[in-house]
Amino acid sequence: MRRAQKASGRQAADACEGKVIRSVCGGCHNCCPIMVKVENNRVVQVEGVPGDPRTGGALCAKGQAGPQIAHDPRRLMYPVRRAGERGEGKWKRVSWDDAIAELAGKIKAALEEQGPRSVGFIRGQAPGWGFTYDMTQRVAHAVGTDVGMGASECFVPRAVMEGTTYGGMPSHCDYDNADLLIFWGKQPAFSVAPSLRKIYDAHERGARLVCIDPLRFHLGATADVLLQPEPGTDLALMLAMIYVIVDRGLWDSEFVDAYTNDPGLKRLSAHVRGENNQGVPYTPQWAEDITGVPAADIEALAVEYATTKRAGIVSGHGLEGRVNVSQTTRALCILRIITGHLDRVGCDVFTPKSPDRDPNFTLIDHMVEGFEPTHPTKMFHVPPYNHPDSSWPLLFSGQGLIPTPDMYRLMREGQLKVAVFQGANIMVTQPQPGVTRAAMANVDFICAIDPYLCETAQLADLVLPAATYLERTEPEWFKSDVWLPILTFRQKCVQVGEALPDTQIMIKLGRALGFEEEFPTEDIDYYIDADLRPSGITAEQLRKNPSGIAFADIEYEKFKTAGFRAPGGKANIYGEVLEANGFDPLPSWIEPVESPRARPDVARDYPCVVFTGRSGPMYVHEQRRTIPWLREMQPEAYLWINGAWAREQGIEDGELVEVSSPRGSIRIKAELTSVLKPGWLYVPGGWAEQNYNELGIDDELDPISSQANYTMCLGRVDKIGADEADAKGTVR
Repeated sequence: MRRAQKASGRQAADACEGKVIRSVCGGCHNCCPIMVKVENNRVVQVEGVPGDPRTGGALCAKGQAGPQIAHDPRRLMYPVRRAGERGEGKWKRVSWDDAIAELAGKIKAALEEQGPRSVGFIRGQAPGWGFTYDMTQRVAHAVGTDVGMGASECFVPRAVMEGTTYGGMPSHCDYDNADLLIFWGKQPAFSVAPSLRKIYDAHERGARLVCIDPLRFHLGATADVLLQPEPGTDLALMLAMIYVIVDRGLWDSEFVDAYTNDPGLKRLSAHVRGENNQGVPYTPQWAEDITGVPAADIEALAVEYATTKRAGIVSGHGLEGRVNVSQTTRALCILRIITGHLDRVGCDVFTPKSPDRDPNFTLIDHMVEGFEPTHPTKMFHVPPYNHPDSSWPLLFSGQGLIPTPDMYRLMREGQLKVAVFQGANIMVTQPQPGVTRAAMANVDFICAIDPYLCETAQLADLVLPAATYLERTEPEWFKSDVWLPILTFRQKCVQVGEALPDTQIMIKLGRALGFEEEFPTEDIDYYIDADLRPSGITAEQLRKNPSGIAFADIEYEKFKTAGFRAPGGKANIYGEVLEANGFDPLPSWIEPVESPRARPDVARDYPCVVFTGRSGPMYVHEQRRTIPWLREMQPEAYLWINGAWAREQGIEDGELVEVSSPRGSIRIKAELTSVLKPGWLYVPGGWAEQNYNELGIDDELDPISSQANYTMCLGRVDKIGADEADAKGTVR
């Protein structure tokens, strides 16, 4: 009783009124510090924190829209149970006690009937990948199952390949000291806008900016160099740069000979000169024929990168959604290694990803009898096994998530009796929504935890209203740029309706399932302190230090004393982990499964390269389109199409067109522009009404990471006659 009273009192105290509260934005993965002004249980203003070492006080549109995000009248304010057929849109309000009891009852019945792995926890981006993910894993492992999805689609394939190559992901580009910054498949104006201050500060002091992106916009429009490779061909560009550096002897021999497993570059040199799967030298001219980037530009960039002592490559999601994502990442790693641009001043630096955390906080001992960890958890609690239903063990070993294709298979086969979707709107974010809908239809009971009755929640049997980041209390260590080793604290600012934080929902569910020893209280401080125990940092200390607590120092050239956390203690130019698992140890060219070269038969009817990505700096995936301030900035989706080329097809600006692929079609308004090449079509992602995923590929997968070739394909664009457009309706 005292614990419950303590929790209730703290929640009331957290919901401070008439004051400014220091917290952490959750609008995206960058987790910028914010100042939140609250009056009468309403967020009235959100600002950045002046002088912050990461942001300098900057805050993007998503962060500034906090008042409308917290108090969006379209949010789900209380739990609801399905009252009609799935997808019919009929709901009945229920109490939290009844909702949690129903979910717990369904899980218990599934455990008794079919065992623990008949229960699936399916996770998306929205709740975050720090403490909230730890709490979800804690419940899942208590049940005896694992969390799924959330890794195949995102940065994890890159993280796994970097981990197998040199033991970790350098997540801190040293903007303050770099003389050359290459942004490869990364558009910071969209994903980490506050970092633009550091980027342009570097530019003003003389650092060169290079942008490699099919689209010439934002950073690319102001960069010193812009290369526009055909979507999906970045691997060819990287291999050609490696060829130039090796062939001209521009590699860092001192670093390579002392700290890598290919001294003298004997194996790599033979590989790029022709001893590869294609049997051809990976020359700039070879790459030009694939990428469309002039050979002279490829050679110039390779020379500049190799001869600039302080240089960094900032990669992003633009390299993903292709079957060659793993080997593309390997090639990028090799570029860093052979030039010595790794963990040095002005280069790509390894920083600790989180404070030391209890390695058994997520109850791995419930899954592995006699589990005896030897060191604290630094980032993700990854169980020391491969899930029996995971067909991609290297991916599972990166984050402990069952790969997305396996989760779909389990749903299709009816092996999942109960599925809990947490911040995962897969009907909009996954390729081929019809495939998703069919898979979900085979799950007996679906619970969605989401702030909205989103497209996926509409197919659920029970929906629980999740709190926004402005209604949660939790430590935050996750960052997607300038990953300084500082632990910050997200504080609850308001209470909106009956919405509860994802962490609180997990606690209630754990207790309702009978795991009261694992979930002895609803006091969130108990779990924060337990997770952070090895670090010595407590929730109370975080409250008293609103600017955050540093948990480590930034150090350079750690490899000189500690080596690399890869086989042999060396940076693995030659991928020993990959070879041991039956994959190519050196990256060879892999064509996207649907390109003009790979499928000339398809290209006859679908001659355009269609690709997708972020919709803009105001949205994250499919989120935030109900927010007036943000929707005003981009009220609807437009197809970006080269203006001169479009007019040759008879297409005018603002005209409704149909974009189709071998799998489906969408209707969307055309925006004629010069930012992309003729014959390329860019469909911004995240729009439910004009969903690129109707076109995308869901069944061609990277054999290493399980990532589908879902961000590019072949397609066509056709005019829609005025009579047909009026008859069939226009874009909403």
